Amino acid sequence: MGHTQNSFHINTAIGIIFTMEKKDIEEEKSLTSEEKKLLKKLEKGELDLLDTSKGPINKDPKYQTYTDMGYEVHPKEGLLYRDSETISRQRKAILQLIKTLGSNILRGKSLMNISMPVSIFDKATMLQRAAIDFTYAPIYMEKIYETEDPVDKMKYAVAFYVAGLHLNLSQKKPFNPIWGETYQGRIGEDLDVYCEQISHHPAITFAYLDAPHYNLTAKHEYSLKIYPNSAAFRCNGYRKIIMKDSARTTYLIKYPWAESKGFMFGLPSFSYYGDIVIKDKTNKIYAMLRLHAGKKSFAEAWFKKSDVRNDFFKGLITKNKALLKDSSKKVFYSKDMLSYIEGNWIDYVMIDGEKYWEIDKQLPLPVKDATNPLPSDSSFRDDLKAFIANDEVEAQKQKEIMEDIQRNDRKQREKYVKKK
Repeated sequence: MGHTQNSFHINTAIGIIFTMEKKDIEEEKSLTSEEKKLLKKLEKGELDLLDTSKGPINKDPKYQTYTDMGYEVHPKEGLLYRDSETISRQRKAILQLIKTLGSNILRGKSLMNISMPVSIFDKATMLQRAAIDFTYAPIYMEKIYETEDPVDKMKYAVAFYVAGLHLNLSQKKPFNPIWGETYQGRIGEDLDVYCEQISHHPAITFAYLDAPHYNLTAKHEYSLKIYPNSAAFRCNGYRKIIMKDSARTTYLIKYPWAESKGFMFGLPSFSYYGDIVIKDKTNKIYAMLRLHAGKKSFAEAWFKKSDVRNDFFKGLITKNKALLKDSSKKVFYSKDMLSYIEGNWIDYVMIDGEKYWEIDKQLPLPVKDATNPLPSDSSFRDDLKAFIANDEVEAQKQKEIMEDIQRNDRKQREKYVKKK
């Protein structure tokens, strides 16, 4: 199964909820009285599951990438999801689970033994999607390698990460990999990428790419905040870049929060908020980008009232680590600011007045499955093969068989640990 630059996926909050332990959930809130009334109407069939009346989809050719994925670039809400068929499938599936288990499902409880219906799934696993995160590497890693000045190198590192924020935005849920499952793919013509599920609970994915001029690794492990009709989640892992230059320049990247709204009511939307921090450990240089996201309280001082789009960000490159903790605008006037960064993650990255990435100019390379992968590869999963063949009944059956085996394996491991 090949992937093109438009074959994207995000580990949506719905999907992540169903891979986590209760202890991993940082914050949750109960349904309000108004939301309880809406839920009752949904259960009785009195509320339209496709409450998507936001007007026509914006089909600006510049944003064709998002249009192909069913999104609209909205000036205030970020990305709005407009694929009615997918929205309907997801909400019907969640509504059925609510009827079965009660509204606790929207508060992250009693989730671990639930088998989600494959009708809302994508034809790929989380491991296959993790490989897509590296598809801008051939463009920007080579730029870093060819550049001498450490500040200019950091500019390309910033562009590499921000450009990739849109790569995994499909609303369809991936298949959760089992412990020990692997995936091998090829980016472009000659870059091999390897992914493995190294832990079941907590769910941890590791990805690795080794190229002649650089090495990339990533660890994906999530924390979650659950609300009745939305959730926020963040990858608590890392992305690490090691350049094979004379200095072995090494970068560590801290992820921002992502927020998904409209599970059941209203039009689903997606945005990022918080800080992105990139550290050049070799040269002690830092880049920080603060995402607008509707001007959360911590970001308020950095944005003007006219900055209405919540996909905006501002930031800087500096050697003064203390500036990263300063929430006032004075950081942009500091003598320690080496470069000024601005843009929006949906559209472009501009550093010192020069654009380093634009959505319709720099395109990621496609990922293809390896021709001779390990027997543990995602492509050999019986449930995934059935789903790709459009046999949802068999796919659901095989998925539940795999889940039962995994639960039993976990019980056996726990018993063995207790004996010791």
